[in-house]
Amino acid sequence: MFKNLENLEKELQKLNLKYSKVLEEKERMRKRQQDVHLTPEDKKVLIESFVIGGIMENIITKVISRVL
Repeated sequence: MFKNLENLEKELQKLNLKYSKVLEEKERMRKRQQDVHLTPEDKKVLIESFVIGGIMENIITKVISRVL
């Protein structure tokens, strides 16, 4: 009887460890996907940054061409 309980306890510990590892891997995958996929807000900020960068580049180019 006690041996069965000990075996069950060991089996539960193994399953718990395995479940913990699966959860950790799923969490890592979720974080990796978040890093790859941009949210709509991230896309908006990225587009605005490129637009502002383009405008600044045009202004700098015009100023330099007038100075020269």
